[in-house]
Amino acid sequence: MMLTTMILPLVVLAQGPAKAQESALPVRAVTLFSSGVAYTQREGEVSGNATVPLTFRTAQINDILKSLVLIDEKGKVQPAIYAAKDPVNRTLQSFAVDVTQSLDRNALLSRLRGQVVAVATPGVAAITGKIVSVEAKTVLSSDGKPTSVEFLNLLASDGLRTIRLDQVNQIIFDDSKINKEFGEALALMATGADDKRRSVTLRFDGPGTRRVQVGYITESPLWKMSYRLLLSGAKEGSTQPYLQGWALVENTTDEDWTGVALTLVSGRPISFIQDLYQPQYLTRPTVNADHTVSPAPQVSEAALEDRSNFAAKAAITNAMARGQAGVMGGGFGGRPAAPAAPSPLRVEGISESVAAQAAGEKQGELFTYKINSPVALPRQQAAMIPVVAQDISGEKVSLYNPATDTRFPLHGVRLKNNTGLHLKGGPVTLFDGGTYAGDARMQDIPPGDTRILTYAVDLGLQGEQKDNGGTAVETSLTIKRGVLTSTRKETTEVVYTFRNKSDKPRQVLVEHPYNAEFKLIAPAKFDERTPSLYRFTVAVAAGKTETLTVKTERPLSETYALLDADINFIEVTTQRKEGVPLKLKMALEEVLTRRQKLQDLQSEITQHETEVKQIEQDQSRIRQNMNVLDRTSESYKRYVQQLDEQEIRIQSLRKQVTGLRGQLATTQRELRAFVDKLEI
Repeated sequence: MMLTTMILPLVVLAQGPAKAQESALPVRAVTLFSSGVAYTQREGEVSGNATVPLTFRTAQINDILKSLVLIDEKGKVQPAIYAAKDPVNRTLQSFAVDVTQSLDRNALLSRLRGQVVAVATPGVAAITGKIVSVEAKTVLSSDGKPTSVEFLNLLASDGLRTIRLDQVNQIIFDDSKINKEFGEALALMATGADDKRRSVTLRFDGPGTRRVQVGYITESPLWKMSYRLLLSGAKEGSTQPYLQGWALVENTTDEDWTGVALTLVSGRPISFIQDLYQPQYLTRPTVNADHTVSPAPQVSEAALEDRSNFAAKAAITNAMARGQAGVMGGGFGGRPAAPAAPSPLRVEGISESVAAQAAGEKQGELFTYKINSPVALPRQQAAMIPVVAQDISGEKVSLYNPATDTRFPLHGVRLKNNTGLHLKGGPVTLFDGGTYAGDARMQDIPPGDTRILTYAVDLGLQGEQKDNGGTAVETSLTIKRGVLTSTRKETTEVVYTFRNKSDKPRQVLVEHPYNAEFKLIAPAKFDERTPSLYRFTVAVAAGKTETLTVKTERPLSETYALLDADINFIEVTTQRKEGVPLKLKMALEEVLTRRQKLQDLQSEITQHETEVKQIEQDQSRIRQNMNVLDRTSESYKRYVQQLDEQEIRIQSLRKQVTGLRGQLATTQRELRAFVDKLEI
């Protein structure tokens, strides 16, 4: 058998004669995705060259155009037809009669100037002529008051005729094209007002009777899951919790699902909407006739690590956690028997009366639940379908996180998904010892993964967190290529204390903040680690108190460039009695001596340069005084002698500064060479 498959864009074409099917292809299968879409498959038989009309909501058309798949056995798929969604106003403007705006009769006649019309008034023969204009005139009403009246001016065979429009009861267009387009324009406006449904016509060409299939994606409500978890198992003596999951499915389409193969997909395929239905027009540049215009520019928290012995502890914990229920029967002697109490709801019996109606399997990167039997679900109705019903590995815990509650842990259960199914997230109602225990929220659990569900406050266990703060101890000092590195070890310590006031033992799961910069020192290992938390297990016997001490540490390094570091810091370091190796201390003392020599040289240079500036300022004062003195006076001569002495002093100081700068440069080079060779 040869199968012809085509995935076609819908196009508008003129089609040859074809036989229309009496009924649409019925829905045979529906796949619901957790990304908010549904894949619908229709299937049926057609004969010969057949057309099959399908009706969709207008909002669904874009998804249909994007995803439609057509399969015709022993035949060929032809282009599908759908009404183009050109903007109504744009289409109306193409008609000879433009009715894009609301027009009265007089305004419409004004737009049709030059058209031939026949105008009829009561009791008068119709007058035929070309429309010239519509004008307003003031006339006297029956009560003698002036009023404005519209008149139609026609060019008739016998000349210009004027007809009072308020007396006209019929106007007939002589041009049949005008009549036709006027009717089409009004019909188009009516279709634009009713925009809820659109028809898509499918065409299949081929000989005889054959099977055809149609598939497409449409928007759909998210299917949801809700669970019931029996902590003490569904059967007497059970060592594992029992999990029952119900899928909540909604048929929001416009037709009933009858005998539909339903599949539920857990996963998040990328899905989007693109407007393919609305025609799009490009804005083109306007080109003047007298010159050439250049074209417009183109612009081409699950656990990351699990170290707990989960399987070994689960059986022991389940046995410890199962509730004990006693049944008291009979009456007291000598007293009339009390009326029989109604039988309690035996929650454990749900495994006997409810069976999973779906088979789970992995398909690529997704996980599917295929409902075993065909589904019948009326339009605009919803259904609950059991898809999970089996034992699951689990253990009771008391989860303590001070960020949630500093005093009391939460009752919880640590589940390991050994069902082989991908458990979709949803609310969980928990039962323990045959009674309601609380509600929890569950995120998606892939096969083999672990989650913790918390459902109630554990008032029988009291916790306390004490932060002992941190300490920092220097561990080493090193010098390499002129850099002194001080390494310290920062340690934090938090103590958790738990007092079990109940008559049952508790397994406490402590959540402690995780910081990638710190290394765990105590305890030696953790049970689990999430992106932001450690989890540690503490067993607390009935009536007892237990503690957990969590220590972490991290190295901290501080670096100091010996050429630039504060000289006082170097001096303090050399004077330390402990923690500084002798060789390193001697090297620092040498650096300190050389740095101090540099300071002395720089200080001496500064002193000389300061003295030179002071002398120069004094010389400026002397010269000002000399300007007002007689050159032959004794005062003038003393100033000259003083200037000579100062010049000699300045020359001496500048010579000393030059020498000191040379010593400074040499000392700096020697210091740099010394520290560059240090490796301690």
